[in-house]
Amino acid sequence: MNQQPGYLRFPHIVGNQIVFVAEDDVWLASAEGGRASRLTADTTPAARPRLSPDGSHVAWISRRAGSPEAFVMPVAGGQARQLTYFGSASTTLSGFAPDGRLIVLSSGGRPFRSQTWAYAISVEDPDAIPQQLAYGPVNALAWAASGQLVAGTGYLRDHAHWKRYRGGTAGRLWSAPSEDGEFSELLAELEGPKSHPTFVGDRLSFLADFSGHGNVYSVNAEGTDLRRHTDHDDFYARQLGGDGSRLVYQHAGQLWLLEDLAADSQSRRIELSLGSPRAGRIRRRIDPVGAIGRLDVDRTGRASAVEVRGNVVWLTHRNGPARTIAAVDGVRHRCPVVLNSRDGQEPASVAYVTDAEGDDAVEIAAPDGSTRRFADGQIGRVLELVASPDGSTLALASHDGRLLTLEVAGGALTELEANPNGDPTGLAFSPDSAWLAYSAAEQQESLRSIRLAELSTGRITSVTVARFLDSDPEFSLDGKYLFFLSARTFDPVYDVHVFDLAFPLATRPYLVTLAADTTSPFEPELAGRSDEPGPAPSAEARDQDDGNAIDEVASITVDIEGIGDRVVAFPVAAGRLADLRAVKGGLVWTDSPVAGELGESRNPGDDIRPALRRWDFGKRKLMDLADRIDAVEVSGDGTKLVIRDKDAWKVVPADHKPSEDGEETVEIDLSRITLSVDPPAEWRQMLDETARLMRDHYWIEDMAGIDWAAVVDRYRPLVDSVASRDDLSDLLWEVNGETGTSHAYETPPPPKDEPLTKPAFLGADLARDEAGQWVIQRIVSGDNSARDARSPLTAPGVNAAPGDVILAVNGRPVPSSGPAGLLRGTADKPVELRLSRGEDSRSVVIKPLADDVELRYLDWVAGRRAIVHAASDGRVGYVHIPDMVSSGWAAFHRDLTVEM
Repeated sequence: MNQQPGYLRFPHIVGNQIVFVAEDDVWLASAEGGRASRLTADTTPAARPRLSPDGSHVAWISRRAGSPEAFVMPVAGGQARQLTYFGSASTTLSGFAPDGRLIVLSSGGRPFRSQTWAYAISVEDPDAIPQQLAYGPVNALAWAASGQLVAGTGYLRDHAHWKRYRGGTAGRLWSAPSEDGEFSELLAELEGPKSHPTFVGDRLSFLADFSGHGNVYSVNAEGTDLRRHTDHDDFYARQLGGDGSRLVYQHAGQLWLLEDLAADSQSRRIELSLGSPRAGRIRRRIDPVGAIGRLDVDRTGRASAVEVRGNVVWLTHRNGPARTIAAVDGVRHRCPVVLNSRDGQEPASVAYVTDAEGDDAVEIAAPDGSTRRFADGQIGRVLELVASPDGSTLALASHDGRLLTLEVAGGALTELEANPNGDPTGLAFSPDSAWLAYSAAEQQESLRSIRLAELSTGRITSVTVARFLDSDPEFSLDGKYLFFLSARTFDPVYDVHVFDLAFPLATRPYLVTLAADTTSPFEPELAGRSDEPGPAPSAEARDQDDGNAIDEVASITVDIEGIGDRVVAFPVAAGRLADLRAVKGGLVWTDSPVAGELGESRNPGDDIRPALRRWDFGKRKLMDLADRIDAVEVSGDGTKLVIRDKDAWKVVPADHKPSEDGEETVEIDLSRITLSVDPPAEWRQMLDETARLMRDHYWIEDMAGIDWAAVVDRYRPLVDSVASRDDLSDLLWEVNGETGTSHAYETPPPPKDEPLTKPAFLGADLARDEAGQWVIQRIVSGDNSARDARSPLTAPGVNAAPGDVILAVNGRPVPSSGPAGLLRGTADKPVELRLSRGEDSRSVVIKPLADDVELRYLDWVAGRRAIVHAASDGRVGYVHIPDMVSSGWAAFHRDLTVEM
């Protein structure tokens, strides 16, 4: 049996039974191999399954309850039961203690997510609740038959995700002769992370990469006689687990068995078959809502070229079909642009970036379906792609600071600039297609200037000086002006809390008159300005436009000499402006409100998305077009806007706010887009693109001597075993870990939002009394002036206090497991609590918190401050701080003495 059964993870063994995770579910198999049986079917990622010492139960971590929580079920089958309600993303399993209780690790109820404490809970008692163990923050616990206890500390991160790490948060091992003994560090002299401690007899096994690759090691009870038991030099040994006699671990998506820890022991792969349809690899339809990427509007505003999850579609705005332009399994197409021609014929050709051959290339699709491909492997990673108004030229911004043009007819590639300071942004052609404006990075950090490139000569001119942050250049449609945004307004605002100044509002639009004899549109006119700028064309007239709405611009005049002196500010207030676009008769931009980063300065539910503004040259005034939007694009003739409002895309006029009756607004029906995705092909493309991104953006050109191409070739076959998006994330993490570099992350898509299962918190420590009732032990004192940092139990009128019993939540009696399950989905919503105090009971209304980390952090800070203040008398002294632990040796001192 040599075929890849799947991507197998998180193994554990007891006797001859093995449990593991594959296809986001927990499976059971024989240690001798053969066919495995699926134990769960939760359609949500599972992790860290553990068999009870007698092999009768299996516990694991699942997100089926909205956050990672521990579940348990009989191995023989039956109803799964939730064991924990921590509501913390850090919750995971360590294993089973000698007394048969499950060891759960979580930072729930802690002020720091990195501090995972150990809890023990019986898996057989339906009324059992987690009991905190007094070892401080740990990431693993392992007991020997002799009673020796070994704990792991350090950042809880798979060492395969950051290979050869030697920093201060690396995993460390600590040993005590018994649960109540003093801990001392094992193998302190050996650098590198040590994780997953597991006893086999009297020897302690663990994972480490002392030799440069992750392997299984062991030492005796004293921490001497170091042995290496595996010789993997390609992929790391990961997720070690055992039952005291044998060990299993994960390696390259497969499971391996180690029979003992003798000096000559050899591991072997367990040959398994899942017998699964591998549903995660089956082709499925794409939901276009949320899958829209770049969108480019045609000349008339009737249709757009749209990127949809790596495909390109020609989408008519009002009625009409959605025609697929580019859709190839395992190929990503992005940055589509419409190639308008002066004759106004539709449909137009569309250009886009493709990675069909590996590296980026530009492909042009004609209306008849034929394609041409140019510049394969010559353009780096394309960050921006724009087309000239006449459709003859494409401009590209590359990740390596190059500004390139591509001739559409013949494919000639020209490098206009290679900027070592950063990438060009905001590429914009003049209406006569002869000039290209862009924002250029300057040597001084965070400064950018506006530059002009004359395409016929290749001459580059700096329009603005390198003193400000200038961006978003745009030519007026008549070719008279060059517009841009600039953060050059220095009008400080005093800080309310400290004696300091800030510049929250600094950006406004500016223009440059391109010809020396062109006057500013904001200055008096020789003949006086007409009070009647002329009526805007009606919606009906625009819809009947023949496609030639743009006035023909034969050529524009650009007088280079003195151009920087002709910069003029728009007569509008500075703000947080972005997305400048030229439209017919004016400009539009987005204006974001100033709002606190933590949300404390605004009301709950406030929509703080940017508004859409228009400057109208005819009316000489600023106009509001939309209160809140997420994105905006402009038709080639400048008369229509395509805006995104959350998940909806709409076509609206560019010169006025649409009427409330909706007649001027066209809602684009995305359901016409009928595309599908082949997950294995997409996953292969994602691995290759991840590899290119790392190669092209790594901090040093030679990747610190790593043969990156060979590394990726080694991992590429593993994609064939992947059967879920969570599997792929794990694989990509390990690939990026080969760089041995910090902050090399893979961010998976967020889990499907299930508001009804999201945890909610009371901001209090609760305990179950002997009568089985849940009692408030402590109400966490945060800061009642901060909305998210106060316990709901301190709200006026609630009058809760320690000792109160929580009888019911929204009329439902609190079960033996506590109120956490009843509170799910209630964050920021009115909830009725039934409280009792002695013989009296009463109902109160509260709004539970969505997260209590900030509240507990403020409480922690206040506690530390109080201790320090109490001990400060002007002399150097010592202060006793219970439970103030972080990592390392301090984690195993119940009382930490800190010198002041």
